[in-house]
Amino acid sequence: IPTGLYLLRRISQPYLKSKFPEISYSKFVLSSVMRITMGYLFLVNVLLVIMQAEEVLVIFYDVLALQFLQKLDDIGFSVSKMDVLGNRLQRATMTKYFNVELKQEGTDSLVHKWKVRMFLKAVYFFNLAGFLAAMIVVSTRQMSGYYQCDSITVTFGEEIWRDAIVEWPESSSQHPGLIDDSMVLVYGYFNGEYAKDPHRTHGGRPVYIEQKKSDRSPFDETSPLYNPYHSYEGSPGLDVVKPTEIKYCGGRWVFSHEYIKKSPRNKVEPDDENDCNWLARSPETTGFDLLQASAQGKWQIWEGVIVESEVSIKCNECHDNFDCNLNGVCNESTGKCVCDEDDKMVYFGTHCEVKLENQCRTIIGERYNDVWSVDTTSFLDGTLDWTEESAPFQEYSRPVYTYVKGLPEGQAPEEGDSFSLIYSGSRWFRLVLKESQDMYASEFWQWMTANYHAFWSRAYEPGVTTLVSEPTKGSTPVGVDFYHAGERGSQFGPFGALYPAQMKNLTGRGVYRCNVNICSYCSNGITVDEDFVIPHDFVDPAAAGYTCGFFAYDYAKNYEEGSSVCQQVKLTEPLCCPP
Repeated sequence: IPTGLYLLRRISQPYLKSKFPEISYSKFVLSSVMRITMGYLFLVNVLLVIMQAEEVLVIFYDVLALQFLQKLDDIGFSVSKMDVLGNRLQRATMTKYFNVELKQEGTDSLVHKWKVRMFLKAVYFFNLAGFLAAMIVVSTRQMSGYYQCDSITVTFGEEIWRDAIVEWPESSSQHPGLIDDSMVLVYGYFNGEYAKDPHRTHGGRPVYIEQKKSDRSPFDETSPLYNPYHSYEGSPGLDVVKPTEIKYCGGRWVFSHEYIKKSPRNKVEPDDENDCNWLARSPETTGFDLLQASAQGKWQIWEGVIVESEVSIKCNECHDNFDCNLNGVCNESTGKCVCDEDDKMVYFGTHCEVKLENQCRTIIGERYNDVWSVDTTSFLDGTLDWTEESAPFQEYSRPVYTYVKGLPEGQAPEEGDSFSLIYSGSRWFRLVLKESQDMYASEFWQWMTANYHAFWSRAYEPGVTTLVSEPTKGSTPVGVDFYHAGERGSQFGPFGALYPAQMKNLTGRGVYRCNVNICSYCSNGITVDEDFVIPHDFVDPAAAGYTCGFFAYDYAKNYEEGSSVCQQVKLTEPLCCPP
């Protein structure tokens, strides 16, 4: 840069013409400008190297590489002169042109020399100021999280801490006087979207805050006073949901919550500054990018002891339609996916990864032909009412199914109550929505539905959840095995004793099917023993020897209503389900 500027100031067009009339002055100017441009490009490269490097040694090696690239033309010229690259290049490099010293024009005054020196110094100062300004802007933005994703989706595995210690604050209205509480912490309960806090940083990195599981917005800061699960006089109200955080602390990215501790409050945790009250933490890193840290290796998860597991963290921004799983269109101006919707399917989720076929908007239980739908509401006032063409109400990016009819007495919800099938991060729960059909509880259920969190809502408490599924990432409960929630205690697993809800207790059979037009064999259920065998003198010899249970639970469901096979098997209805 200084050489190019010096030549332009020293050699004027008349002087160059007087010495070398055959040389174009414009070419001389162009060569000097290219020299200056190459110098600034080198500085820009150095700036980018410094911005992106995580270690000083990396900067050193990258600058050496730049120096090598800059000298490649000189190296090629020298090698050609040694006849390494052929005779033609050797002759071209050995051809003599001229070598002349361009003397200064006349005698420069002291003022002129001073101006030249000050100009060159000003250029150096300008380069330094520009370099520092760029570093300050980039560093400030980097520390504020400007270059990081505005929101992320976090997915834990099946890790469970059976005796998580929850220290309720003194201001708690839901747990007055309860200091330390023991709860089952299923890390999948905390799956979902986390948004960058625009007003906070920690350790020079952004802080990500857990969002609602229903609409991915911040949790409400107020809560209703009435709680139908504790409806006696003077019963406690509800605490607002305190979200978890992901932040940089102690040289790692950590997942933590203010209320959840690894040891009781009467025990001092060692080296708390480095502990950061973490529940999960990444491998050690000095980087600023959470996504890079999550890809470096397994995280340490606290289950009473440290275990290692994969934690999936994905940026919620899209760059093309592939980021929307080809189930939607990426809006480049917002970086968000706009999911497709037609008369057969609707897609939703941050990356349009969840699909709901229209025939699965209503599902049927196999055992009792009980009906569940996403197009109805559990609330008496009908505030949550959706049209058939719209995406249904969601929890954890999965549709919420509401019980409609079909369960027998003793299995159906009590008067004023309702059932819902709700996804809770890794499993489906069948929840009892107590008093949801009563008008005075509508405020509670509106708030609870919007602020549902499987951990803080205590979804798996006895009397709240009656069915629990196996772990699944599916879009709906269809084809998923379920279990009746039984006894709780140290003898049993973290979800208690689980009794299969499938027909004949078969694994892999699933409980629910989509509302397709299947053969309606014994639509009200068989009324004889399912092991009753069709006699050999039956009008249809092909049916002889098979049981009513086989036709009702296995065979007929494989064929459509009105098909010849369906009509044929219905001939056995007078024996299996007589009126």
